[in-house]
Amino acid sequence: MPTPKLNAEIEHIFTQMEAFEASGSVANTGTGARREGEHFERLIERLWLAFRGVAETGGAQVAVVVGVGTRRYAKLTVGARSIFVPTSALHGVTDPTAEQSRWLEVVFGVSDLIAAFPTEAEAIRKYAPQAGSYAGPKYPTIYNGLKTKFDDTVVLVDGGVLREKILLEYKTAKSSAGRQIDGNAHERLSFQIMQYLEVATRYTKCSLMVMANGAFIRYRNKYHVNFHVQADRLANFAWFSMEHACTTTEYARFLVALLSWLFDGTARVRGSTR
Repeated sequence: MPTPKLNAEIEHIFTQMEAFEASGSVANTGTGARREGEHFERLIERLWLAFRGVAETGGAQVAVVVGVGTRRYAKLTVGARSIFVPTSALHGVTDPTAEQSRWLEVVFGVSDLIAAFPTEAEAIRKYAPQAGSYAGPKYPTIYNGLKTKFDDTVVLVDGGVLREKILLEYKTAKSSAGRQIDGNAHERLSFQIMQYLEVATRYTKCSLMVMANGAFIRYRNKYHVNFHVQADRLANFAWFSMEHACTTTEYARFLVALLSWLFDGTARVRGSTR
């Protein structure tokens, strides 16, 4: 079955994603008080629906499965291979197996991650303060119930075996002065990268894909180059793979690689940004 090509609708969404930029910072407005990034997320929602359409037109079988909570994923299947991608469509819902539900997780409890490494007992021994409300054996109460959440996920399955889980983060930047990216909106991404390193070891293969707007290459900033430096360093370890896409070319490379894997089994390799 030939691999389908991206269509004009997807190319148009790429252009909107790269051009997207929130308005400048407003005095006395706290971090998170404005939700302009949601408009970028709506573009990505449209992108995944259009991607689903391309795969279905190319011959992929489509079912909608339930993820965690209210999340839904389109299961695109060609032969023994399936890709799960985010979808907002609710028709045709089928229940995945319990194992697949775990593959679709995007929320991870801090307690669960600590239990895997270094274990709760070791965390108490090494990290607990000597005095105060969280001293000694009370230390786990400082993080119990807290969670790390990624924006979404794409999952590649072959013959019922998980081949790769791709955690997705959607990130937008802006420049109030039109010269340099505003510097207070990216701390969460840095923390997400650290948490990705913990989550990745729970799966046979787990990648992190940051889908960002083009402000990262329109204005001076330290984030774009350093994310790529971190990704190149981590590429030396088989467990880790990170990508940062903020241009139409990079978005296309990511989706084309997914289609190639689904339709002809071509190995998905982290793309060069050059």
